[in-house]
Amino acid sequence: MAGVAGGYSLFGFLKKDAYNYADKARWAKIVDGDANAALVYLEGKDDSDSMSVARYNMIADERLGNLIWADGASRSDYQYFGNVLVFDSTYRKNKYKRPVVIFFGVNNHKQTTIFGFGLLMDESVSLYRWMLENLLEVMCRKKPLVVIIDGDIAMIKAVKEVLPEAIHRLCAWHVERNVTSNMKDENLKVLFKRWLYSEMEIAEFEADWEDVLEEFGLKDSLWANQMHEKRKMWANAYLSDKFCAGFLTTSRCEGINAFVNKFSKSTHSILEMSQNLELAVREYRNKEILLQFNCIHTVPVMTTCLKSIESVAARVYTREVFSDVKKEIEKARAVNLVRKRRHMFFMMKAEHLAKIPEPLVLKRWRLDAESLDKYVENWEESSERGYLLRHGALYSASQWLFFLG
Repeated sequence: MAGVAGGYSLFGFLKKDAYNYADKARWAKIVDGDANAALVYLEGKDDSDSMSVARYNMIADERLGNLIWADGASRSDYQYFGNVLVFDSTYRKNKYKRPVVIFFGVNNHKQTTIFGFGLLMDESVSLYRWMLENLLEVMCRKKPLVVIIDGDIAMIKAVKEVLPEAIHRLCAWHVERNVTSNMKDENLKVLFKRWLYSEMEIAEFEADWEDVLEEFGLKDSLWANQMHEKRKMWANAYLSDKFCAGFLTTSRCEGINAFVNKFSKSTHSILEMSQNLELAVREYRNKEILLQFNCIHTVPVMTTCLKSIESVAARVYTREVFSDVKKEIEKARAVNLVRKRRHMFFMMKAEHLAKIPEPLVLKRWRLDAESLDKYVENWEESSERGYLLRHGALYSASQWLFFLG
């Protein structure tokens, strides 16, 4: 087409516009039975889960356009852990090659928790805006404080329009993949990793950037200039003081992509895809149940010099968070001078505190961060029910309160 038009500049549209057009044409060929079956399935979940929601719109000829759905447990999880929200729109494993968006975050066990899914016709700003606006409606208008996205330009624009007050951050895993596909020099890749993860002042980062542009001849590089324009969304110098619930590293985004892929095939219809994504959600929840069971029925060994504070931390936090807290408590032993930054546990030690002050305990990391009844209900439906019953794990809400102190 470029040859016929006399050059790319004479097209009047971008390559992505062509892909979106082709996507819409393919979407129009979807057999009504497939879309209808998926909608009947998702809307029918309301019989057993009154909080389950599916929202969609129709296009010409009464065909399915865009779709977003979440079950009751996912909506509940969002209320507890939705202050940090991640969108991944790089997933396209379905018969129609439709963009599938996964909404997820991290729970009090530092484990991935899925909030819902979206199925779009294409990756345009208007459709991402539709998806975000409907997501907020589904989640009772609760807005995230931090939004982590994969770097799609249309999504970035839509997020800024719908969630302007939130902190916008690019997923480190997608940034690394972007760097690898655009830069072949290994030294440059090492430098980008340093900018992504290392603690440094903004002035230091900017000076580094200028030196690298000069050294590697990147001053006229369109890609490098675009990355610099988005630096406040990926460079740790600008983001180190922002709470991101552990999404600094790439493993979580990479992990959910690999995990969800195990449940899906490129030949799946919309119905098959939605059913298999539900299986992925169940697997995550089963892991959460087992982690919660372990927290309640095991007692960690106290080993630090601040045993009373350590004991309180063991009761308050989940095991995964307690492990991190314990490392910080151990650091207090080696701190003798309070210099530029005050170490929290050193100050508790110096003040002879016997427990961690309540305002310092972030609720989202607590063992009792969620409603206790949720775990009882989920366990009764879990495939692990037989094992847990044999070990006396199913208690009433009042008994759970007793175990949680």
